Amino acid sequence: MIKFHFVLLLTLAMTGCASQQKFVGEVDHPEQEVKRLVELELANIQSGEYCRRDPQSPFNGCDGVLQRLTQLFTTFPDYEQLQLALAVSYHARQKNREAQYYLDLLLKKNRPRPEAAILAARLAMEEGNTRRALTLLEAQKRLSPMHYGIHETLAAVFYLNHQPQSGFSALAAAEQLGAPAWRVAYHRGLLYELSKNESAACEQYAKSYTLKSSYGLPEGRILGLTHNPVCLELAKYLGGA
Repeated sequence: MIKFHFVLLLTLAMTGCASQQKFVGEVDHPEQEVKRLVELELANIQSGEYCRRDPQSPFNGCDGVLQRLTQLFTTFPDYEQLQLALAVSYHARQKNREAQYYLDLLLKKNRPRPEAAILAARLAMEEGNTRRALTLLEAQKRLSPMHYGIHETLAAVFYLNHQPQSGFSALAAAEQLGAPAWRVAYHRGLLYELSKNESAACEQYAKSYTLKSSYGLPEGRILGLTHNPVCLELAKYLGGA
């Protein structure tokens, strides 16, 4: 976990001038400002471009949204939506140590915080630490058993651990709790592919693509399996072969 004094130095550097501190003082409660910044940051993440100036921010650099969030944190360090927004922003920039700091704040009291646990598990998986990811998710499943994202992410851990049957069970739970059907189908396809059942995998990929054609990964998986007759026919049907 990143040391607090490092983050403190970072935030002090970002909020050093009086005019910037005054700007923070204009916010009595961070809810609306954090919501606005999160929407802007999500748009940046989806486009892959961060060098966009926030017209409502005093910062002019490429990381204006992140700087503004960090500035707010100096005044509202206990506001959990702000902590989560910072974690997401740092993770999107591949600054996982910084992201982990804010996730640790959210998870330290063993409370139901499924979104934080899911992101923390993703960080662990990216580092190859599926054991930590599983521990985080199982703990949150006990606290938030009805959150479909926890079960979906558990399925991803089981996939990485080459445990397809456990993955199928986790996906079934996620599906019953309302996980998007197109995403469930894609992940189920991955598990079938892991199980060497290519025909079933391609059927799931085709279902995912049919439900959400803007999501291109399922079609790519089918095209990679066209040595299988079922997959070849599905590729032709979808217009990819």
